[in-house]
Amino acid sequence: MIEKDILKILNLAKAKFDKEKDLVIKMLQKYRWIPLDKDMECSCAAVDSSFLVVESRLGFIYVIQGISILYNIENNVLKKIDFKPFSDAGFIEIQMSKGSYIVKKSIYKKVLTEYAYTLELSSIVELVKKHSPDIVLLDGSFISFAMSRKTKNSKAYVESVKGRFNLEEIEDLKIDNVKNLANHRYTVFLAKSSSAGFYTQGLFPDMYILELARLYKIEPYSKPGFLEPLTIDVKNSLSKYIKELSETINDITVTYTRLKHGIPVYQLSFPYRVGEEDLSYVYMCLKKYSPAGYPAPLEYVHRFSKLPKRKLMNTMMMLGIPIASGKEPIDLP
Repeated sequence: MIEKDILKILNLAKAKFDKEKDLVIKMLQKYRWIPLDKDMECSCAAVDSSFLVVESRLGFIYVIQGISILYNIENNVLKKIDFKPFSDAGFIEIQMSKGSYIVKKSIYKKVLTEYAYTLELSSIVELVKKHSPDIVLLDGSFISFAMSRKTKNSKAYVESVKGRFNLEEIEDLKIDNVKNLANHRYTVFLAKSSSAGFYTQGLFPDMYILELARLYKIEPYSKPGFLEPLTIDVKNSLSKYIKELSETINDITVTYTRLKHGIPVYQLSFPYRVGEEDLSYVYMCLKKYSPAGYPAPLEYVHRFSKLPKRKLMNTMMMLGIPIASGKEPIDLP
């Protein structure tokens, strides 16, 4: 039964693509695609983490697990140079202002996301200070890392096994780490998905029109390479989202890259102004690490940091921590 509906969705998608093809081509032609199919050996540090939170009778319990790893390619041989694992667990506590009685679960997601990003950044900053790699690679967009997640009408705390921190302290540390990485010439934020419409002025997501270019084989946009970069003024365009950094970081650069023929694009963002020459270097470095079309360092740190949901539940049950009836771990991508 559901198979018929899925088939209808595919037919609907094809009709939608056909209808928008001409408009997509006109949008794409406003920007140059720089075809590039070369690679270059370099060193690359990457970081990622996974995290879960579950509602228990004792409160909202979280766990975080992550790792940053430095790799190098020399004579076509990939070597792991250094690594720094990290983990944490504890409670998330929300204190509502007077007159408020209901805490939205989205607040717990915001707080844990902020804390996990801060731990990721702290880990990679230590690795960068020690080794100064050619490329620093983070999973996600720069805006997602930099944006404020301070809560309104409430105070948020992380009651970690390592200490108690309020959300303001966590965000201050995160901002310091972002500033530190912004001083490294090739700090790259790579996002596999994004709804941003920088190139389309918000009419469509940028990734949507570039996916159509791949499906319809619209050249040169379907070839390996990257899109003409856009520089965005932080104060004029993004201060609402990353106001704490707008005094330090003046510009961010955004582009989209296809590292192999036939694969989807990824968004690359940088916490500074980047030109085509620098982007060509970044592209060739990433391509060397991406025989399957996705950077292996990010794939590895993601795999090593993966935290199974059932592991958390089983551990809590073994320790005798009562789980709220019918509650499963809350997915926090």
